[in-house]
Amino acid sequence: MTGIAPATERTDQDQVTLIELNRIRSNPLSIELYGDPETECEDLLDSVAERGILVPLVVTPEGDGFELLSGHRRLACARRLGLGVVPCLVRKVARGAPREAAVLAYNRQRRKTFSQMMREADVLERRWAARAARRRQANLVRGRGLVGGAECRNYDDRGGRTDAAVATAIGLGGKDTYRQARAVWRLAQAGDERATAAVAGIDAGTKSIYSAYKDLRRRDRYTAGFRPTPYDVWAFRRDGAFGVPHPGSIPAAIVAHLLHYYTRPGDLVVDPMAGGGTTLDVCQAMGRRCLAYDLAPVRAEIVRHDVTAGLPDECMGCDLIFVDPPYHTLRAGRYPQAGVGERSLSEWWRFLETLAGQAYERLRPGGYLALLLANQTEKDLPAGYGYLDHAFYGFRAMLEAGFKPERRISCPMSGAALPQQVVRARREGRMLGQVRDLVVGRKPWPGELPIRDAFLG
Repeated sequence: MTGIAPATERTDQDQVTLIELNRIRSNPLSIELYGDPETECEDLLDSVAERGILVPLVVTPEGDGFELLSGHRRLACARRLGLGVVPCLVRKVARGAPREAAVLAYNRQRRKTFSQMMREADVLERRWAARAARRRQANLVRGRGLVGGAECRNYDDRGGRTDAAVATAIGLGGKDTYRQARAVWRLAQAGDERATAAVAGIDAGTKSIYSAYKDLRRRDRYTAGFRPTPYDVWAFRRDGAFGVPHPGSIPAAIVAHLLHYYTRPGDLVVDPMAGGGTTLDVCQAMGRRCLAYDLAPVRAEIVRHDVTAGLPDECMGCDLIFVDPPYHTLRAGRYPQAGVGERSLSEWWRFLETLAGQAYERLRPGGYLALLLANQTEKDLPAGYGYLDHAFYGFRAMLEAGFKPERRISCPMSGAALPQQVVRARREGRMLGQVRDLVVGRKPWPGELPIRDAFLG
């Protein structure tokens, strides 16, 4: 058999035709919208192997072969299984907009991710915008062109609003949900790291469109109208508007308050353990420069660097060094790459001492080192220890490096324990750890007495 069964070579609407696989090519738009079908055909493969292709593919004549309109996963399964021919319905569909419309129509009932729906929306908006432009031009030629804002309203080719029509067409809900989705999607397409992470969360079902949109709207909360707390207890929750998901994510408000009290606009902030980039985003919002490093960067703006090898020379003369280390072994195994959190307690203490010494060298006189450290109470405690006060060890390392104590601020962790852990702790008569402190030290100005001399008078 060559290409198509001679006895059935016709394009009747209901005629099933057997066509050789090598004569069928994928539709570029379908691949663009829904991705590589090879990655999505595993759940269908066994069914095709056992029962064959039960629903015919839909193809359109193209050159000496056919272009696929519907059935990319079925075609991928047939290729994986080495089938010679597949059942098809042949439809004559012109290239361009008609073929685009056919691909969208045949995939209308498909279960889609958020990204796939928004790629469909991109196609629909392009099509309807082009048609609307042609209508406006025709109206102007006939002398019936609209004026002012009415001419620019966002209408689709059927006379309704494009946003409402697209939302209905892709199955996303009403125009308000679609506008929120569009705002997130556009930022992600422009390369915004946080919006890209939000889209991934929506695709995975771990984030809603509304929450992603709210995160975008909150990005200016630390600019105009920011009202910092005047107290030394900073009980804040994590804010998804800043940073991308990461095992060591912290509340953005901690960074914002730290910048408010210990830096000025234009100052240089260094974060050598940047994680998801919360410090980067808050610095951008508040007009501070930022150098961000990490052992395993998850964002393009974060430079790959191991802080145990020292702070880069470009940090020299910085105004603030903020470090949120992994609290010894409390989160061991959760990071993309093992770091100081996997080391022994004695090595952890040496790390804090080395870090404080190098920060002292890099900071300008009057600059600040801030360490965010939590108590260790639940695991890996040395014999005879009820807990490990890492804030104390950080404070001690600062003093030994020559810093003067500026402030110890309580930043309790909230929501860290699961309900079953709370029940168990109550039953066993023990406390769960939520104590976390921000320890801030200042590099003395020239002529200031060392800390030990200051205490002795």
